[in-house]
Amino acid sequence: MRIVLLVPAVLDSFFTRALAPVLDDPQLDVVGALVERRPRGSRLRVLRRELRKGRGGFVLVMAARRLRRTRSGGEPAVAFLERHGVRGWPVSDLYAFETIALLRSLDADCAVRSGFGIIREPVLSIPRRGMLSYHHGDIRRYRGQPVAFWELYNGEREMAVTVQLLSERLDAGRIVVQRPVPIRPTDSWRDLRQRAYDAGVDMLHEACRLVARDDFVPEVVPPEQLGDLYTLPNLRQWLGLQRRVLLRRLRAARS
Repeated sequence: MRIVLLVPAVLDSFFTRALAPVLDDPQLDVVGALVERRPRGSRLRVLRRELRKGRGGFVLVMAARRLRRTRSGGEPAVAFLERHGVRGWPVSDLYAFETIALLRSLDADCAVRSGFGIIREPVLSIPRRGMLSYHHGDIRRYRGQPVAFWELYNGEREMAVTVQLLSERLDAGRIVVQRPVPIRPTDSWRDLRQRAYDAGVDMLHEACRLVARDDFVPEVVPPEQLGDLYTLPNLRQWLGLQRRVLLRRLRAARS
Protein backbone atom coordinates (compact mmCIF):
# COMPACT_ATOMS: atom_id res chain seq x y z
CA MET A 1 0.00 0.00 0.00
CA ARG A 2 1.28 3.47 -0.93
CA ILE A 3 1.25 5.93 1.96
CA VAL A 4 1.84 9.68 2.09
CA LEU A 5 2.54 11.50 5.36
CA LEU A 6 1.26 14.91 6.48
CA VAL A 7 3.51 15.95 9.35
CA PRO A 8 4.52 19.00 11.41
CA ALA A 9 7.94 20.60 11.05
CA VAL A 10 9.13 18.97 14.29
CA LEU A 11 8.16 15.40 15.20
CA ASP A 12 7.71 14.53 18.85
CA SER A 13 8.98 11.25 20.29
CA PHE A 14 5.51 9.67 20.25
CA PHE A 15 5.01 10.13 16.52
CA THR A 16 8.53 9.05 15.56
CA ARG A 17 7.94 5.85 17.59
CA ALA A 18 4.55 5.36 15.91
CA LEU A 19 6.01 5.87 12.43
CA ALA A 20 9.01 3.57 12.87
CA PRO A 21 7.21 0.22 12.27
CA VAL A 22 5.27 1.74 9.35
CA LEU A 23 8.52 2.81 7.70
CA ASP A 24 10.14 -0.57 8.38
CA ASP A 25 7.28 -2.66 6.98
CA PRO A 26 8.13 -3.89 3.43
CA GLN A 27 4.41 -4.19 2.63
CA LEU A 28 3.88 -0.46 3.29
CA ASP A 29 5.47 1.99 0.86
CA VAL A 30 5.82 5.53 2.24
CA VAL A 31 6.10 7.50 -1.00
CA GLY A 32 6.63 10.99 0.41
CA ALA A 33 5.64 13.54 3.04
CA LEU A 34 4.19 17.02 3.18
CA VAL A 35 5.90 18.95 5.99
CA GLU A 36 3.97 21.79 7.56
CA ARG A 37 5.72 25.15 7.37
CA ARG A 38 3.80 27.65 9.49
CA PRO A 39 4.10 31.37 8.77
CA ARG A 40 5.92 33.52 11.28
CA GLY A 41 3.73 34.90 14.03
CA SER A 42 1.17 32.07 13.90
CA ARG A 43 1.75 31.12 17.56
CA LEU A 44 1.30 34.73 18.63
CA ARG A 45 -2.01 34.89 16.77
CA VAL A 46 -3.14 31.70 18.53
CA LEU A 47 -2.26 33.21 21.92
CA ARG A 48 -4.21 36.38 21.15
CA ARG A 49 -7.22 34.34 20.05
CA GLU A 50 -7.18 32.25 23.22
CA LEU A 51 -6.79 35.36 25.37
CA ARG A 52 -9.95 36.74 23.81
CA LYS A 53 -11.72 33.47 24.70
CA GLY A 54 -10.55 33.60 28.31
CA ARG A 55 -8.07 30.73 27.97
CA GLY A 56 -4.86 32.74 27.79
CA GLY A 57 -3.64 31.71 31.26
CA PHE A 58 -3.81 28.02 30.41
CA VAL A 59 -2.15 28.61 27.02
CA LEU A 60 0.76 30.41 28.72
CA VAL A 61 1.21 27.52 31.16
CA MET A 62 1.24 25.02 28.27
CA ALA A 63 3.59 27.21 26.21
CA ALA A 64 6.11 27.21 29.06
CA ARG A 65 5.89 23.43 29.33
CA ARG A 66 6.20 23.01 25.56
CA LEU A 67 9.31 25.19 25.57
CA ARG A 68 10.93 22.89 28.13
CA ARG A 69 10.00 19.81 26.07
CA THR A 70 11.32 21.40 22.86
CA ARG A 71 14.69 21.99 24.48
CA SER A 72 14.93 18.32 25.47
CA GLY A 73 13.19 16.50 22.61
CA GLY A 74 11.70 16.57 19.16
CA GLU A 75 13.35 16.05 15.81
CA PRO A 76 13.06 18.07 12.60
CA ALA A 77 10.76 16.16 10.29
CA VAL A 78 12.94 16.61 7.21
CA ALA A 79 15.98 15.09 8.98
CA PHE A 80 13.92 12.17 10.29
CA LEU A 81 12.43 11.50 6.85
CA GLU A 82 15.78 11.69 5.09
CA ARG A 83 17.20 9.16 7.53
CA HIS A 84 14.45 6.77 6.49
CA GLY A 85 14.78 7.46 2.77
CA VAL A 86 11.53 9.44 2.48
CA ARG A 87 11.41 12.74 0.60
CA GLY A 88 9.70 15.64 2.34
CA TRP A 89 8.20 18.76 0.75
CA PRO A 90 7.78 21.87 2.95
CA VAL A 91 4.22 23.17 2.60
CA SER A 92 2.81 26.52 3.74
CA ASP A 93 -0.66 26.13 2.23
CA LEU A 94 -2.13 22.63 2.12
CA TYR A 95 -4.93 23.79 -0.20
CA ALA A 96 -2.81 25.63 -2.75
CA PHE A 97 -3.11 24.39 -6.33
CA GLU A 98 0.53 23.26 -6.36
CA THR A 99 0.16 21.31 -3.11
CA ILE A 100 -2.97 19.50 -4.27
CA ALA A 101 -1.28 18.67 -7.57
CA LEU A 102 1.73 17.27 -5.68
CA LEU A 103 -0.48 15.20 -3.40
CA ARG A 104 -2.32 13.73 -6.38
CA SER A 105 0.93 12.97 -8.18
CA LEU A 106 2.09 10.83 -5.24
CA ASP A 107 -0.80 8.48 -6.05
CA ALA A 108 -1.29 7.36 -2.44
CA ASP A 109 -3.72 4.71 -1.28
CA CYS A 110 -3.72 6.17 2.23
CA ALA A 111 -2.42 9.19 4.10
CA VAL A 112 -1.23 9.48 7.69
CA ARG A 113 -1.85 12.85 9.28
CA SER A 114 -0.18 14.57 12.22
CA GLY A 115 -0.24 18.36 12.05
CA PHE A 116 -1.94 20.68 9.53
CA GLY A 117 -5.00 21.12 11.77
CA ILE A 118 -8.44 20.02 10.58
CA ILE A 119 -8.22 18.51 7.09
CA ARG A 120 -10.90 19.57 4.61
CA GLU A 121 -11.83 18.75 1.04
CA PRO A 122 -10.49 18.42 -1.58
CA VAL A 123 -7.41 17.15 0.30
CA LEU A 124 -9.34 14.72 2.49
CA SER A 125 -10.51 12.46 -0.32
CA ILE A 126 -7.35 12.42 -2.47
CA PRO A 127 -5.91 9.25 -0.86
CA ARG A 128 -8.06 6.40 -2.19
CA ARG A 129 -8.57 4.63 1.13
CA GLY A 130 -8.71 7.69 3.33
CA MET A 131 -6.56 9.58 5.81
CA LEU A 132 -5.51 8.04 9.14
CA SER A 133 -5.12 10.12 12.27
CA TYR A 134 -4.83 9.54 16.00
CA HIS A 135 -7.41 10.78 18.47
CA HIS A 136 -6.38 10.20 22.06
CA GLY A 137 -9.90 9.69 23.32
CA ASP A 138 -13.07 7.69 22.67
CA ILE A 139 -15.01 9.58 19.99
CA ARG A 140 -18.26 8.22 21.44
CA ARG A 141 -17.63 10.23 24.61
CA TYR A 142 -14.77 12.72 24.30
CA ARG A 143 -13.92 14.55 21.10
CA GLY A 144 -11.58 17.50 20.77
CA GLN A 145 -8.70 18.36 23.09
CA PRO A 146 -6.48 18.34 25.11
CA VAL A 147 -5.31 14.74 25.44
CA ALA A 148 -6.55 13.04 28.65
CA PHE A 149 -7.54 16.29 30.38
CA TRP A 150 -11.33 16.09 30.46
CA GLU A 151 -11.49 12.38 31.23
CA LEU A 152 -9.37 13.02 34.34
CA TYR A 153 -11.25 16.23 35.18
CA ASN A 154 -14.60 14.42 35.04
CA GLY A 155 -13.44 11.52 37.20
CA GLU A 156 -13.63 8.79 34.54
CA ARG A 157 -12.15 5.35 35.21
CA GLU A 158 -11.09 4.77 31.62
CA MET A 159 -10.22 6.64 28.44
CA ALA A 160 -9.33 5.34 24.98
CA VAL A 161 -6.95 5.84 22.07
CA THR A 162 -8.46 5.79 18.59
CA VAL A 163 -6.99 5.64 15.10
CA GLN A 164 -9.64 6.88 12.69
CA LEU A 165 -10.14 7.54 9.02
CA LEU A 166 -10.85 11.26 9.04
CA SER A 167 -14.08 12.94 8.04
CA GLU A 168 -14.67 16.68 7.68
CA ARG A 169 -16.31 16.72 11.11
CA LEU A 170 -13.80 16.86 13.99
CA ASP A 171 -13.12 13.48 15.63
CA ALA A 172 -16.09 11.89 13.91
CA GLY A 173 -14.30 9.57 11.50
CA ARG A 174 -14.54 5.82 10.93
CA ILE A 175 -12.80 3.82 13.64
CA VAL A 176 -9.97 1.57 12.44
CA VAL A 177 -8.39 0.65 15.80
CA GLN A 178 -9.39 1.59 19.34
CA ARG A 179 -7.77 0.64 22.65
CA PRO A 180 -8.87 1.32 26.25
CA VAL A 181 -6.53 3.01 28.75
CA PRO A 182 -7.27 2.64 32.49
CA ILE A 183 -7.26 5.74 34.69
CA ARG A 184 -5.65 5.16 38.08
CA PRO A 185 -6.68 6.95 41.31
CA THR A 186 -3.21 8.49 41.66
CA ASP A 187 -2.85 9.65 38.03
CA SER A 188 -1.69 13.17 37.32
CA TRP A 189 -2.54 14.66 33.95
CA ARG A 190 1.03 14.02 32.85
CA ASP A 191 0.87 10.37 34.01
CA LEU A 192 -2.34 9.65 32.13
CA ARG A 193 -1.25 11.48 29.01
CA GLN A 194 1.99 9.49 28.86
CA ARG A 195 0.16 6.18 29.42
CA ALA A 196 -2.22 7.03 26.58
CA TYR A 197 0.69 7.80 24.26
CA ASP A 198 2.51 4.59 25.24
CA ALA A 199 -0.64 2.50 24.77
CA GLY A 200 -1.21 3.84 21.26
CA VAL A 201 2.28 3.85 19.82
CA ASP A 202 1.85 0.59 17.83
CA MET A 203 -1.72 1.32 16.71
CA LEU A 204 -0.75 3.30 13.60
CA HIS A 205 1.07 0.33 12.10
CA GLU A 206 -1.87 -1.94 12.91
CA ALA A 207 -4.26 0.56 11.31
CA CYS A 208 -2.17 0.81 8.13
CA ARG A 209 -2.12 -2.97 7.76
CA LEU A 210 -5.90 -3.12 8.24
CA VAL A 211 -6.62 -0.36 5.73
CA ALA A 212 -4.40 -2.15 3.21
CA ARG A 213 -6.78 -5.13 3.26
CA ASP A 214 -9.54 -5.18 0.65
CA ASP A 215 -11.91 -6.95 3.06
CA PHE A 216 -11.51 -4.52 5.97
CA VAL A 217 -14.53 -2.39 6.93
CA PRO A 218 -13.93 0.40 9.50
CA GLU A 219 -16.55 1.09 12.15
CA VAL A 220 -18.92 3.99 11.52
CA VAL A 221 -20.22 5.78 14.62
CA PRO A 222 -23.67 7.31 13.96
CA PRO A 223 -23.77 11.10 14.52
CA GLU A 224 -26.18 10.76 17.44
CA GLN A 225 -23.69 8.49 19.24
CA LEU A 226 -20.73 10.86 18.99
CA GLY A 227 -19.45 12.40 22.20
CA ASP A 228 -19.36 16.05 23.20
CA LEU A 229 -16.72 18.25 21.59
CA TYR A 230 -14.26 19.58 24.18
CA THR A 231 -11.72 22.35 23.83
CA LEU A 232 -8.86 23.87 25.81
CA PRO A 233 -9.68 24.58 29.47
CA ASN A 234 -9.30 27.97 31.07
CA LEU A 235 -6.83 28.58 33.89
CA ARG A 236 -9.50 28.06 36.56
CA GLN A 237 -10.33 24.60 35.16
CA TRP A 238 -6.65 23.68 34.95
CA LEU A 239 -6.12 24.71 38.57
CA GLY A 240 -9.27 22.76 39.48
CA LEU A 241 -7.77 19.63 37.93
CA GLN A 242 -4.59 20.05 39.99
CA ARG A 243 -6.72 20.26 43.14
CA ARG A 244 -8.74 17.15 42.22
CA VAL A 245 -5.60 15.15 41.48
CA LEU A 246 -4.10 16.17 44.83
CA LEU A 247 -7.26 15.18 46.73
CA ARG A 248 -7.43 11.81 44.97
CA ARG A 249 -3.80 11.11 45.82
CA LEU A 250 -4.37 12.02 49.47
CA ARG A 251 -7.40 9.68 49.64
CA ALA A 252 -5.40 6.89 48.00
CA ALA A 253 -2.54 7.37 50.47
CA ARG A 254 -4.95 7.07 53.44
CA SER A 255 -6.61 3.87 52.16
